Amino acid sequence: MCTTASDILGLLQGDTDRFTSYGRMGYVHIDDVARSHILVYETPEARGRYLCSSVVLDNNELVGLLTKQFPVFPIPRRLSNPYGKQAYQLNTSKLQGLGLKFKGVQEMFNDCVESLKAQG
Repeated sequence: MCTTASDILGLLQGDTDRFTSYGRMGYVHIDDVARSHILVYETPEARGRYLCSSVVLDNNELVGLLTKQFPVFPIPRRLSNPYGKQAYQLNTSKLQGLGLKFKGVQEMFNDCVESLKAQG
């Protein structure tokens, strides 16, 4: 299991320990990562590095989204943020310029939870 899925599983179980070392993080659907690799590989003019991140969420934005989508789980309502309000985004315009359209954040977490359920 990847780190993000493991972190989300922890939140669904009410575990917040994994979220004490950072306050904001970039997320991307695994399908978007795979599509971006193919897109860059198959585009002859593609050069250099490409950032692949569909959204950057503050820890409390993340738990707010998850508690709204999955109210049956004991997800904490708030998390401590050791770094205060951080403001950064990741510039993915280079990848989007090749035609990549990211899946939405809700679809990303819905798919993650469905995958976790399927794996028991």
